Amino acid sequence: MNLLLINASLSNPEYISNKAKIKISTYPSLGLALLAALTPQEFNVKIVNEECERIDFDNPADLVGISFLTPAAPRAYEIADVFRKKNITVVFGGIHASAMPDEAIEHADTVVIGEAENIWPKLLEDFKNKNLKRFYKSDGFVNLTDLPIPRRDLLNKKIYLSTNVVQASRGCPLGCEFCSVEKFFGNKTRFRPVEDVIEEIKCMDKQKFLIFTDDNLIIKPSYLKKLLTALTPLKRKWLGEAMWIIGHNPEILRLMRKSGCMGLFIGFESVRMQPSTKKTSKYSDMRSAYMETIKNLHKNKMAVCGAFIFGFDNDELSSFDETLRFCLDADLDVAQFSSLIPFPGTPLMERLTKEGRIMTKDWLKYTYEPPGKTFYPKNITCEELERNIGRMYREFYSYKRLLPRLVRALFRYKSLISIFYLFLAFMNFKKRSKDIPSC
Repeated sequence: MNLLLINASLSNPEYISNKAKIKISTYPSLGLALLAALTPQEFNVKIVNEECERIDFDNPADLVGISFLTPAAPRAYEIADVFRKKNITVVFGGIHASAMPDEAIEHADTVVIGEAENIWPKLLEDFKNKNLKRFYKSDGFVNLTDLPIPRRDLLNKKIYLSTNVVQASRGCPLGCEFCSVEKFFGNKTRFRPVEDVIEEIKCMDKQKFLIFTDDNLIIKPSYLKKLLTALTPLKRKWLGEAMWIIGHNPEILRLMRKSGCMGLFIGFESVRMQPSTKKTSKYSDMRSAYMETIKNLHKNKMAVCGAFIFGFDNDELSSFDETLRFCLDADLDVAQFSSLIPFPGTPLMERLTKEGRIMTKDWLKYTYEPPGKTFYPKNITCEELERNIGRMYREFYSYKRLLPRLVRALFRYKSLISIFYLFLAFMNFKKRSKDIPSC
């Protein structure tokens, strides 16, 4: 039997046309590769990432599994409709399908709600027995002990800078109002045994670079210390994500540097408040704390990609210039500026719906760049939000600022691989600045 697993594109219709040029992605999502590892050998499995590859709709599939995020939902439904017209069974999964199962089932034969690992073997068995249910939902969250190693051999290595991606934990207790992680992965962090993570890394391609996709590496410092200590002898270079507080832990920073960390993606979100708590309305100036984090990471030869979100209820027009000034004063290596988005299933969507502030449920508009007009901000207009995010990108990534920043990074990190990935990030975000309207 043939199983086709698809990541639906967020950026169609560019990659639907046979004349379109194929782009390169930084790294793959591991979800489908992990499901492939849980699939019996009697299935011939193929994985397609539509962001970078074209779907062969003549593929002789018996079963098609499609995973997608919210802005890709319309495209996922189009893909499913094509295959179902050919009498091919379609299964949906992922964050959006889990949040909107009743919507998703209109275009699929079955929908997986939440994490799929626990119920995937049962689903495949039901499919073989022609007894497929409309919905599958796991009882509880996945135990991360003894998970199989994802089938990276099924990933098209030509379309990724690296397939050396690893996840050590799932779930987050921070309760950010706008985040869908808690809904999908739970509000308690689960950890894989350090030994399993290290063994998986040893099985990866011999290139030294790898990426941790954990939402927050600092949630449990004792676990991170053990992981970093075990990682150090492998002599790998790596990138990851963490909460800003990591920059205030000298011991962790020392271990990170020793283990080969080149940089971190940090969701600062707002210089006016720290929304990574259940009380997102509390106002407090976070600039000094954030500045210390960036300073300490730079001291330890680690680059910082800082992410900022605009559209919170306490944001005003002055928020944009305040944030841009902070990014420049802190000598932030890379910055991402995004609009707040009320994704389905989040407390933010629930609250804004009750307040009558949801503008549309056209999922194509639920994108970060360009920022879609999805809800009514409190103190600024949607047009002001879009215009100022575009302006911030253009100013932060202007050549007069970009080139000196790259030179400073060269002297700070003294690592060609660090400079290479920083340059890629610079070019990627500079391209985004051109995609956002200036008025």
